[in-house]
Amino acid sequence: MAPPIDIDNDDEVKADMTPMIDVIFLLLIFFILTTKFIPDEKVIGSLLPTNKGQSSASTPIEEPQNVNILLYPFGYTRGQQPSYYDAKWHEEGGGQNATMTINGENIHINGQDLGMGGGEGSALNAQLDNIHGFINRHLTNGEKGGPRKDQDPVIIQCFSGMPWKFALAAYDAVRAYEAGVAGKIDLTPEDLQNAREVVFSPPRVRDYRQWEMGYELFEIIHTK
Repeated sequence: MAPPIDIDNDDEVKADMTPMIDVIFLLLIFFILTTKFIPDEKVIGSLLPTNKGQSSASTPIEEPQNVNILLYPFGYTRGQQPSYYDAKWHEEGGGQNATMTINGENIHINGQDLGMGGGEGSALNAQLDNIHGFINRHLTNGEKGGPRKDQDPVIIQCFSGMPWKFALAAYDAVRAYEAGVAGKIDLTPEDLQNAREVVFSPPRVRDYRQWEMGYELFEIIHTK
């Protein structure tokens, strides 16, 4: 027969504190990394005028500005909704003639004269001169001092439903301007390494939402 259990002499239950200590350290690290030690109110206060002279706050760094060259079908204007542009494009098209916009100013580009319908000779040269002169004027007005690579980047945004000859004509005009600034007929590979950045806007993802062509047109037309 087993002896009776003495409840009063049971071993004392001891708690393992190791997991709790681990959790405390993890919480401490989390709050150290996420806590703001300088409140926003102090930052605002340092910018306000005082009776002890001008504030010592540093001058804010200016964000780089882009030179946006926008190319979209001729006859499309600002102020419409994406659904309107989508319906207009699918009903009318209009990709053979383009509007080029820089800083809110527009010019008309005739695709036939640009060589899309056999254009050549004086009409082609006149159209290229029109594009080059328009781009040169805006780039000249936006010139800043310093190396060419520090100039504002040029982004060519061409509607994907149009022939890319419009975008290439704009690209050639920008590079011709940069070569003229450098005093050369054409830029060498060494010149291009230190030249102004000129890029095409990235292509859009298709088949992901309704009125996708209209959204692309809307974004290009309303870009400043």
